[in-house]
Amino acid sequence: MRVCELALIMVNLIALILGMRNKSSKTILLGLTGLHWIALALHGAIEGFRYQMVFSYIFVVLFTIYALARAAFKFPESKILKILKGFTIVLSVLSLALTCLLAYTLPVFKLPKLTGSYDVGVQYVDLTDEKRLEPFLQGSAKKRELAVKIYYPASKDKAKPYAAYFHDSPELIKTFTAAYGMPDFMFSHLRLVQTHTQEGLPVSDKQARYPVIFFSHGAGTNMEVHTSQCEDLASHGYIVVAVNHTYVSSATELPGGIVTDRDATVNFDQGDPREIVARIMADDVGSVIDKLGEMNTGTTDSIFAGKLDLGQIGVIGHSLGGAAAYDLALNDSRIKAVVNLDGSVYTVPKDKNRIAPFLMLANDETGVQMIQKHEASMKKWEDMPAEEQEAVASAYGSKENYIDIYKKQEQAAAGLAETLKASGSLYSIEGSAHMKFTDIGLFVGAGFHRFIGIQGSTSAAECLAITESVTLDFFNQHLKHETGDSPESVLRQYPKLHKVKLM
Repeated sequence: MRVCELALIMVNLIALILGMRNKSSKTILLGLTGLHWIALALHGAIEGFRYQMVFSYIFVVLFTIYALARAAFKFPESKILKILKGFTIVLSVLSLALTCLLAYTLPVFKLPKLTGSYDVGVQYVDLTDEKRLEPFLQGSAKKRELAVKIYYPASKDKAKPYAAYFHDSPELIKTFTAAYGMPDFMFSHLRLVQTHTQEGLPVSDKQARYPVIFFSHGAGTNMEVHTSQCEDLASHGYIVVAVNHTYVSSATELPGGIVTDRDATVNFDQGDPREIVARIMADDVGSVIDKLGEMNTGTTDSIFAGKLDLGQIGVIGHSLGGAAAYDLALNDSRIKAVVNLDGSVYTVPKDKNRIAPFLMLANDETGVQMIQKHEASMKKWEDMPAEEQEAVASAYGSKENYIDIYKKQEQAAAGLAETLKASGSLYSIEGSAHMKFTDIGLFVGAGFHRFIGIQGSTSAAECLAITESVTLDFFNQHLKHETGDSPESVLRQYPKLHKVKLM
């Protein structure tokens, strides 16, 4: 809970204890009423109101009515009045306890502090790839549109406010939340989360140019849920370009409105849908690299003109975004370093000796085991009950198509394992979970992650800290060409980080 929220709850409790006593004077009651409204006003002005605190707000109103009534009228003592008072006290205690539980379970959390020395600016940019038709819309003549969010080392300006999480967009948050089958208001308070970035700052002149890192989210998530890692990388002297992959993201904010993954009209029934989508995401990154080239040369007006070191490009992706990053490591010579955060891969390497420096972080619940066993992310045909086999055969066109795709995924998994074995660059975080490589692990209080399907014993904040440290160290080596035994120092710093040896 935030400071003013705690203060308001404390005033509620003090009022409950003192205000319900028969001996309480009018001065005490009216004083407590005034204190309530001061606490409520400060909470709203400094922190912002949110629905999780609604019972506390109701208590303020009801106590005010009670105090004014006690001050104006003298109520005779009676058995009914005592019973009513007792009932009111019990109900109030339960309501305030529920308020505390809601505020803790769905917190207005703090993003991890920046670990670098740079202030961080942010700019939202909408891009259109005139060379590609929109692949997710059947028969459409629309060109591929992308929203990107650029984090960059910036010159300090104390006058500018820090940007709100999720672009301060209630509609974006609602759409994102509804995609997970939750009430659309459930995470409405996310817009109260404050980032460490500011819009409208000039690019820092501490360096002439900065290496560039592209960030791809997973299927059904959003570029916003990687804010903590993007802004931390930028604080270390990187320009970080988060790409919101339209129709892959649960919610993409474009000039024409919000687009969701449910709006896609193409089924991709010819081949492996995940491989096809990962390829589209890789093409998105390639397209944005081209657009940044235009910004850098001044062909397109931009604050980044001359500031982008496009000879030193890194890519990082989570989940399906990790598969896209792996594809780029294999097929795009412009990419100099790649990190895959817990993503199964679908590309079979054509040349196992030609891959950009590559690192992978996998969860220790299922991720590492799948890599060790060369397992596909799909179920084996023979492991599915007859009803599921029938549904899968229909979705993939036939049993034979499904089995062919499964075999290709096994080949891709084997290729990934061989790559990681040769490079020795597979790491795992003890007690991690798939979504703890994102900010989503911060969305709920400790102890309640399992209710939104997030497992793992290590806290979300610790998982993020380790992830950020490992990936920063990797990019520093390969994009800034820093030397030293830093991988070992990171392992020493975090006992829960393990280097996995593949046999």
